[in-house]
Amino acid sequence: MLTQTPSSSAPASVEDKSTRKGRIWRRVVAVLLTLSVLLMVGYSGVSFYIATQLQVGHRTPIYATPASLGLQYKDVTFPSRYDNLQIKGWFIPGILPNGQLTSQRTILIVHGIDNNRADPGAGLLNLSSDLAHQGFAILAFDLRGNGESPTAARSFGLYEQRDVLGAVDFLHSGPLPYPQLGRTHAIAAWGDSLGGATVILAAANEPAIKAIVSDSSFADILPRLERDIPAQGHVPAMFTPGGLIAAQMLYGVDYYNIRPASVIASIAPRPILLIHGANDNKDHTTTPPADMYVLAASALSAPNANVQTWMVPGATHVQAYHVEGQVYVDRIVAFYTAALGPDNSGS
Repeated sequence: MLTQTPSSSAPASVEDKSTRKGRIWRRVVAVLLTLSVLLMVGYSGVSFYIATQLQVGHRTPIYATPASLGLQYKDVTFPSRYDNLQIKGWFIPGILPNGQLTSQRTILIVHGIDNNRADPGAGLLNLSSDLAHQGFAILAFDLRGNGESPTAARSFGLYEQRDVLGAVDFLHSGPLPYPQLGRTHAIAAWGDSLGGATVILAAANEPAIKAIVSDSSFADILPRLERDIPAQGHVPAMFTPGGLIAAQMLYGVDYYNIRPASVIASIAPRPILLIHGANDNKDHTTTPPADMYVLAASALSAPNANVQTWMVPGATHVQAYHVEGQVYVDRIVAFYTAALGPDNSGS
């Protein structure tokens, strides 16, 4: 009698299919994990590239000194507050109507990004001369990473304000550029673009700055970076957050918290004059005029606010001084005189 042995082909077939499916899924998982790692490495690489490029400034050489305009001046060096970078600048005595020199009232002149204390594009050396001839001493200096000052991380005002605070310390206790003129009695500040934002941040932390003029300042750097990083870096916008986080990791710069609008109210009751060109940002690369109104609204939220605004028709970015000329000088001189009082050293 014949007997049949059970066939093992069916179970083997099922086992082979199961094994093949397992191998396929393992390969799929391996590919997905590899792609994830590659994407993560790629995103991180682009982010770190953006972070380093944010720090790359372009030094502009100083084209002339106050002597070219017939002014007396002294080169000065002073430490920034907190981190002691050696900031380079010059001190120009004010000139009274009788020709006497004075240092009673000093205005800090703070330039914009990738520029210096003489910046011909914004007319800083000529403006310094105009103010000096109105009896105001001038302390103009190169922000860190610019002009003749040391290299440092570019932080759109976050760390640059330390240079402004160092200038205040220098006027209070540093070596006197002109010993015969004595110490400054009253300090004010003027800044344009990045400099305008920086003086807002500094004045919010230093009550010795009695009044500020901020020309063409941004209200919040984040919208500018979200616009400029993709446009200038030629990278998709999705990489911007990673670049900003990488910048904080590498350089300690928190770009999410550089908001002059969030601190300007604390300057009250000290006077603030906000200036902006009505034609600023026509090419979508600078600061929208609307930022002035954002800053003004924030400043006016203080119950004792003292805020003036001036929208200059026809002026593009940091060009109000060139457009208005003597009118610009007369207006800020009247502002500073009302805030600081007259110079009595010649009486």
